[in-house]
Amino acid sequence: MIFPDRQVVTIKLIIGLACAVLLASPAARSIEDAKGAPLNSVIRPDNAFIRYTGRWNLEAPSAPWIVWQGSSILVRFTGTTISADLEPAGKAQQFRVIVDGTPGSVLLNAGPGRAEYTLAEELPTGVHVVEIMKESFTGSRTIFHGFALQGTVLEPPARPELRIEWFGDSNMDGTSNYSEKNTGDRGTYYAYPAMVTRMLGAEMHLQAVGGATLDGEGDNNVRAFIFSEDFLNQGPGYRSGFDPHIIVVNAGANDINRADRKTIEQRYRNVVADLRHVYGPSPHVILMNSYGWDVNEPANYSPGVVEDIGGNLSVFLFPWLWEKWHGSQWDHSGEAHLLIDHITGVNPKWTRVHTADIADGFGRDGDFANGSFEHVAPFGGYGWRYMEDGVERIHNPPQAPDGDYYIRLEEGESVHQPTDATADFLPGETVGGETYTITATARGIAPGAELQIITEFQSQQIWTRANPQIASFETTTEWRQYRTTVTASPGVWTLFNTLKANVGTVEIDEVHMEFDPGASHAAATRR
Repeated sequence: MIFPDRQVVTIKLIIGLACAVLLASPAARSIEDAKGAPLNSVIRPDNAFIRYTGRWNLEAPSAPWIVWQGSSILVRFTGTTISADLEPAGKAQQFRVIVDGTPGSVLLNAGPGRAEYTLAEELPTGVHVVEIMKESFTGSRTIFHGFALQGTVLEPPARPELRIEWFGDSNMDGTSNYSEKNTGDRGTYYAYPAMVTRMLGAEMHLQAVGGATLDGEGDNNVRAFIFSEDFLNQGPGYRSGFDPHIIVVNAGANDINRADRKTIEQRYRNVVADLRHVYGPSPHVILMNSYGWDVNEPANYSPGVVEDIGGNLSVFLFPWLWEKWHGSQWDHSGEAHLLIDHITGVNPKWTRVHTADIADGFGRDGDFANGSFEHVAPFGGYGWRYMEDGVERIHNPPQAPDGDYYIRLEEGESVHQPTDATADFLPGETVGGETYTITATARGIAPGAELQIITEFQSQQIWTRANPQIASFETTTEWRQYRTTVTASPGVWTLFNTLKANVGTVEIDEVHMEFDPGASHAAATRR
């Protein structure tokens, strides 16, 4: 046994056809009990071929540690089996294991305490790359004690040329990323910073914690993050050594109700000043905020802050197209696609080089996202809330009017999707007279089934939906297209469109919306 003084936990990871599966309930066992020969190579943490990403503390080469989520360890090797020796201190941590570029479908739950975890086994003979990304944040350290593998460690792939630093709050850290109802775990791998980083083929440093403000007392604010390798301790002389090309700051929402507008604007200036002090004038700084959740929101005035500060700085705004909760993986994909558009527009050298992990979560040009239900996020959602309330996503290529999937709603069940009322992903409201034509292909399981398409109108502040316009259709048992047109009054920021089986069981596919701004829209003054 290589590490006789510690517990050994085996977690198999299935990656495609070639790799093994991550067990939901890992069982303790020795390396000799694993399939195949015993692990014969110990790769110590100070091995030059191990690639660390994130704010790792390497002062003790035999026991490097990390606190921030989104950090990772990567190794390239020949062999069929690999394990990692991890020691979360105080609280358990969650990790995503990526084998040859493919993420495991189940999180690795480690600790607390020191143990060895089998990351992959029964791999095909040859060269493999295994990466472990820390998905959780508890404010406590995780120590890495090395790898054990069958085979030989090799020089790792070259680091990406593009580097992005991220600072933010719960939206950025992926809080409740596995749920459409604001429950469950934080998920960094499928949060928008990591998705954007992968799409750009870049390297990521991430410092984000739920509840973080821009500035203020204590540890949980962006100004403190800039100078901290472990969240709890800050020092004006701390430098991570990371040299980013892009810095994204997604914070400010938690400053509302704690400070007035003038104070928050100054906090933005303080953050930018600190970033310039640490990283110099070269990185492009993006102040990122959502709009359409409150009448008093940073998106109202962060553009003015950017204009006032000037320099290599821009503002990126995205619509808050979900509930008064945190977004799911599907919502993060919408943010990621819009942010990619912004970043690639800033510098033509920054181009998208990889496909997205998840289809675009925001409908473009006034249409719905995933209107034919073809795409699904890793946690199971597909952009129409709430998939956990009984709606079935049916795979039936011969029967589906468009693609391979459609949904089935039993009587009383519904799904909905919000869209930007002005269809331009810019903050602002309708002037009145804008029309939206919604079509859906549907059929009833039995005669007399009734489909309802319900449109509600929301102002800038969330949970202000009102004035529902309801269209009811008695369906046949054959697929048929149903159509309704609704009109907005002045002051609408977000549309919520609901598909409901009002009577009987209804199956639905190929849902689209066409936006007509109307003659008055062109003359309207936008914010």
